[in-house]
Order: sequence, then structure tokens, then C-alpha cells
Amino acid sequence: MSGRLVAFVLALLAVGVLVAAVGGGGGGPEETRTAALAPGERAPVPVPLPEADVTGVDAPSIGLSTEETTDLGRNADDSLEVPRDAGTVGWYEESASPGAVGPTVLAAHVNLDGEQGAFFRLARMPAGATVEVHRDDDTTAVFVIDRVERYAKYTFPTEAVYGPTPDSQLRLITCGGVFDPAARTYEENVVAFGHLTAAYRSG
Repeated sequence: MSGRLVAFVLALLAVGVLVAAVGGGGGGPEETRTAALAPGERAPVPVPLPEADVTGVDAPSIGLSTEETTDLGRNADDSLEVPRDAGTVGWYEESASPGAVGPTVLAAHVNLDGEQGAFFRLARMPAGATVEVHRDDDTTAVFVIDRVERYAKYTFPTEAVYGPTPDSQLRLITCGGVFDPAARTYEENVVAFGHLTAAYRSG
């Protein structure tokens, strides 16, 4: 090979390395696949997931599909805040991000001032139902419901709902039972317990 040809080949290799460096930016095969996703296409992602905010919830078994979400904190008496309107699902901001290790706690009304709440049918959610929680990093955590329980207000299982878990789990909370008009509250809480089964990124 002549010296001129060798120099030409080396120049091409150098350009190739430069393009790879600029285009790759440290991205691996997963980033390449993500960039190639078509609108509506899904690609599985490894779990547990990093922290991210909740942007929507789909629970087909109870007819719920909403992007109306909010963050919830605690009241002065340490009770969980509730969403300000009937149709919003609140994420307790001190609980785990959906798909991260720990329990993700979501709460919504069963009814508010005569308006049907987002969790109106939660007490009827069957075991094995799927709940998808969408996140602001374009990933979705997919949970399966294990069981739905009802508790009197004074026997609420705080540790079982909020306590640490070794994996990613889900808690859905609303009110239930008889409404006490004097206290303006329901006599029970309904809690659905679930666990993470998968996560995906949307195109």
C-alpha cells in the first residue's frame, strides 16, 4: 500500500472515531434503541427505576385513565393530605417513586361533594389487575394488584402501607364504608396492595 493510500485510510479512521465520539456521548445500546422508538412503541427497561415524578395513572379494571396528578405531603397532625379535587390522583412525595425500591403510595377520593372520585371503584379492584404509573422521564412502572383490604379508620395499617419493602410495591388508598355527615368523613379506608412486574419506555 502506498504512503498516500495509508495516509488516506488513517484519515478515514480518525473521522470515524470522531463521529463515534460526538454521536455516542457515552450512550450504550439502550440509548440507541430508545432514540429509534416510534411513537407509541414500547421498550422494556431494567428495574428498579431511578427517582421521577408521577404524570399519570392507568387502571383499566376500575375505568381509570388520568394525567391529573399532584404531589401530596402531610397535614399538621401527620395524616396524609388529599387531592383538592375529585378526579386527581395524588402521589405521597415521601414515598418511593413508582418503580423504585419501596412502596409507592397513591391516594384519591372515592367521592367529593357528590362528584365521583378517581378511586370510586377501588374497593372492587380484583386481584391480578394491572396498574400502570407513568413518570416524567417517559418511563412507566407496571404493577399487579395482590389484594384489596378495608380497614376502620382507627385500625389503619400504617406500617404495612408506608413501611419499607425490599422491592418496588404499590399502595392505592381511598375512603370507604359509611359516610359520617357529622364528621364529614368515611368510616373506613380502602387499600390496594400491589407489586412491580415490569417497566417500559414509550416512544
